[in-house]
Amino acid sequence: MEEYLQCMKTLRSQMTDVEDHAAKVSVEEQMQITTIDTLQKDLDHALSETKRLKEETDQKTRTKGELCSQILGKQRKISSMESDSANLAQSLELILQERDSISAKLVSKRSNYIKTAEEAKTKLEEQKGWFVSHMSNETGQQRQKEKSRKNLMELSDSARAKLDQAKQMRSEVIQENSKIKLSIENVKNKINDFKPELMSLDIKILEEEYTALLSDESGEAEYLHSLQSQAEKLKVTLILISLILIDNYVTIMNTFHLLQEISYIAKCGCGEKYSVGLL
Repeated sequence: MEEYLQCMKTLRSQMTDVEDHAAKVSVEEQMQITTIDTLQKDLDHALSETKRLKEETDQKTRTKGELCSQILGKQRKISSMESDSANLAQSLELILQERDSISAKLVSKRSNYIKTAEEAKTKLEEQKGWFVSHMSNETGQQRQKEKSRKNLMELSDSARAKLDQAKQMRSEVIQENSKIKLSIENVKNKINDFKPELMSLDIKILEEEYTALLSDESGEAEYLHSLQSQAEKLKVTLILISLILIDNYVTIMNTFHLLQEISYIAKCGCGEKYSVGLL
């Protein structure tokens, strides 16, 4: 009986120990479960942060690529602008050279016009001397009439040839100015095709130079017109003189006094004025 009681005590003691151990194990298990949940949450948070950092890295990479692309595009634009600027500078240089060449040609043509006017004036002076010297001699009047008519016709032909030469020079000047105008229009079209950054280049200088050339052309045209008018007056006057020589000597003397009063003021494009008289 005592042994039975002793066994029961021992059993109860062991059961208590087992229960205590089970409770302790349950507590430890609960703590481990809590720890595992905490670790799982930390792991999920770490994975979320990793994903976010990866997305931010990808976004930064894309942004960097876009910036690099924009930088390359701007570099290409800068290179294109530099090339366009060089082409424009070269075109301007060619136009300036062409302007200098045209100016030199205009100066040369103006000299030719002045020389033509001087030659015409010289011939008029010679004709005047011949007319005065032969009007005082009445002998051989019929022969002198024929010679006078011939000289007058030669003088008329010479004046007509000078006029044709002046017209040809004027035509050449107009053609050259047309070429300059076409070159300026081409440069304007190139400037319109350039980038907006190049539009700040002022083309008023070209327009002013072209206007100056047109002004020179206008002056030359006015001078040519004056030469033409002078030649027409000379032609009419020579015809009148020829008719008067056929009529009689007295009428010729009256005409001579009238011709002494005829003069014409020719204005050159350079601003100089020339007084041209028939006698």
